[in-house]
Amino acid sequence: MGQRVHLRGAVRGPWQSIGRLSPTPPPVRDLPYGRVVLDQSAANTGIHARQALLDAGYCSEANLQAAAERKEEHGTDTFMAAGRLSHDERVSPAPHGSIPADATACERTARKLHTTPGRAAYAQRKAIVEPVFGQVMTCQDGHRLLLRGKAGARGEWRLLAACHNLRKIFGRVGTTGLAAVRA
Repeated sequence: MGQRVHLRGAVRGPWQSIGRLSPTPPPVRDLPYGRVVLDQSAANTGIHARQALLDAGYCSEANLQAAAERKEEHGTDTFMAAGRLSHDERVSPAPHGSIPADATACERTARKLHTTPGRAAYAQRKAIVEPVFGQVMTCQDGHRLLLRGKAGARGEWRLLAACHNLRKIFGRVGTTGLAAVRA
């Protein structure tokens, strides 16, 4: 039986470049990593995202507070799922009227995702983020790591991310664009 890892990452669209990729053992939830993922992505790319799309594993009071601070400091608008839907379940329409004063931060973010702009923003995850993980798993055989241990898995995932980013850059600029950068 092989080792299993849970992959956590930050992908920048529309180029689908990987800003941060990190494996952890599967029982670990994403909760403590919301701020870490976005901070590391900004450090790796030198740019703070205008928009962050986080799945339900990151939804916690601490991450929502960090998202509010990031909005103030860097202008990043965060859309974070507050729960999971089954495959057949449809998203309910947003309730009309003002948000109740006693609503928690998780209830507020769930309501934000139910709005038309929230749905449109979060739907981009399917076109920007998810294909990247599929491409790494399928095209680069990323579902089976050759190196063992945390350091080995981390190093192999970083190599896969670098190769993925180079493929995306090459696909965008081609050989002439790479030659111009080199000159």
